[in-house]
Amino acid sequence: MQYSILDSYKKDILENKTMTAKCKRILETSIDLFAKNGYSNTTTSEIAKIAGVAEGTIFKHFGTKENLLLSSIMPFIFEYIIPEMLLDIDVEEIKDIYPDFKSFIHDIIYKRFSFMSENYKVAHILLAEVLYREELRIQIVESLKSTVFDNFDIILNYFKSENMIKNISNELIIRTILTNICGYVMLKYIFNPNGNYDDDKELKYIEELIVNAFSL
Repeated sequence: MQYSILDSYKKDILENKTMTAKCKRILETSIDLFAKNGYSNTTTSEIAKIAGVAEGTIFKHFGTKENLLLSSIMPFIFEYIIPEMLLDIDVEEIKDIYPDFKSFIHDIIYKRFSFMSENYKVAHILLAEVLYREELRIQIVESLKSTVFDNFDIILNYFKSENMIKNISNELIIRTILTNICGYVMLKYIFNPNGNYDDDKELKYIEELIVNAFSL
C-alpha cells in the first residue's frame, strides 16, 4: 500500500477535537476537489454539496474560497510536505552515505520521485495551483530557504570542500534538481497521464544531466 501524506493529513483533520464536524467535512472535501479538479475548477457550491452542508456555511467559517484554500493547503504544506523534503544527515555521515556527488544525486532523484509519485495529488495542488499565487509562492519559497535549502547546503558545501562540484550557487543546484523532478512528475501524472513512460530511463537522464552540469 502506498504511503499518502494527503491521507494522513485528512485523518488528522478528522481526529481534530477543536474543529466542528462541518468544518472537517468542508476541509476534507475541498482538499479532494482541489487535488482532483484544481482550485479554479472547483466551486464552493460543489464543495458544499459533497460535504453535505449549505454553501453559506463555507462562507460563515472561511469567509472566501481563497481563505478555504489557505486553511486547507497551507498547514498541509508547512506541516507535512516540507518536513518530508528534509535530509536528516549529520555532517560526519555524509562521506559514508554519499562517497561522491553522483551517489547523492541518484539517491535524491529516486527518493523524491518515489515520494511525489505516491503523492501526485499533492503535486497537483502544490505545483498546478498554489505556486501560481504570488503571495503563497513567496511564503513557501521563504520557508524552503530556511529549512530545505539550509539542509541541502551542508551536503553541497561538503562536496565543494572535496572539489567534487563547481563552486556555484547551492540554490541553483537545488532548484535544478527539484525543477527536473517536479517537471517529470507533472508531465506523467497531470499533463499527459496516458503517455508511455520509462521511469528508469527518464530518471537516469535527469541524473546524468545534473551530474554533468555541476561536477568538476
